[in-house]
Amino acid sequence: MRNKGIMPSRLLKSWYICLSKAVGLLINNRNSNLILFGARDGAYFMDNSRALYEWFNKHHTSENYYWLTLNPALEASLKAQGLPVARIDSLKGVWLLNKAKYAFYTNRLRDIAIDYRAVPSGLKMIFLSHGQSIKNTRLAVNAGVDAGYRNDTLVASRQMAFAVSTSPFMAKVQAASNGIKPEMYKLTGFPRNDWMFRPPASALEEWQRFTGGKQYSKVILYAPTWRRKTPKTMMFPFADFEPAALAAYLEQYNILLLLRLHVQDLRDNKPCIDVVEQLVQQTPNIRLATINEFVETNFLLPYVDALISDYSSIYHDFLLLNRPIYFIPYDLERFEKENGFKYPYLDMLPGPKISTQQELLQHFSNLLNGDDQYSGHRERLSALIYTFLDGDSCKRIAKEVLAT
Repeated sequence: MRNKGIMPSRLLKSWYICLSKAVGLLINNRNSNLILFGARDGAYFMDNSRALYEWFNKHHTSENYYWLTLNPALEASLKAQGLPVARIDSLKGVWLLNKAKYAFYTNRLRDIAIDYRAVPSGLKMIFLSHGQSIKNTRLAVNAGVDAGYRNDTLVASRQMAFAVSTSPFMAKVQAASNGIKPEMYKLTGFPRNDWMFRPPASALEEWQRFTGGKQYSKVILYAPTWRRKTPKTMMFPFADFEPAALAAYLEQYNILLLLRLHVQDLRDNKPCIDVVEQLVQQTPNIRLATINEFVETNFLLPYVDALISDYSSIYHDFLLLNRPIYFIPYDLERFEKENGFKYPYLDMLPGPKISTQQELLQHFSNLLNGDDQYSGHRERLSALIYTFLDGDSCKRIAKEVLAT
């Protein structure tokens, strides 16, 4: 889980904003080729920013680039690897922020700065996104967004050089969420999805450490989305939910079931955490696969045979593998009313809608028997979501930036 100590105080924010503006007056230079990277409010080294940063480190070592973070342990780790990194809240970090020409981010401006008001107006932002889900996000959610998050998004949209997308269809339906026009998107694909086509050696090492070399007949991942409002996410919301029966089935057929809660649910969704802990205690064939076990979801997905989800962006990523996906949209009506969707959910669902444990286990049996009736559904949706299926997203994004 994220270290709450990383969260800056109000006094630190004020000091940081004033310092950044003062440094900006002294530097007043946007002609450098300095490029910044950041993710998840400066707390983690992950996601599309990490994938692109590592690609730069491998293919463009002569370029001037830095990872910015608020996490002391992460700073030390990257430094130990000889990688360019700086603390967001350091004088060096503030200088880099005001010197840079471009900044890549995945969530919001706090990926590279303590407060959006400290971001220089001349810095060109490139939005890599955390994902492209069917659910409305950011400015487009039906129930409204937090004022600070809205201001951050609006400032970023005004300074955006471009945002990346995976297809014209997704650029069109995603634009309202980020307060930009569809033409502001570059059709490059997501950097982290390059891992899906060519898993890095570190991904295989993580998986082998996690499993201890044990082989399973199938690996299934359950990863629901986060609910912004109460009631919060429920896992296995079935009237016939029987943990012992589920555990017995998994052991009988040597299936590994992985449970991946959203990072926010790990913090404040106690009922859901209680269910997960109960299941993990039932059998070693049910294990946690949260951000604490696998920081990168797309390091894990290549080793997964089937996915269970609802409205999460993870099922768009998993489409790249064309493997079975099962859906548990138990609160569809409420979720659509409060959050909303970018395109018709049920009309384009690339897998079965499941409402009981008995149905779920039947689909597990179908998976074991190779009975896959939804391959065509997945292929049709994937054709809308993805223009490129080649694992070269990083190369296309770098070309856009380094050509200017």
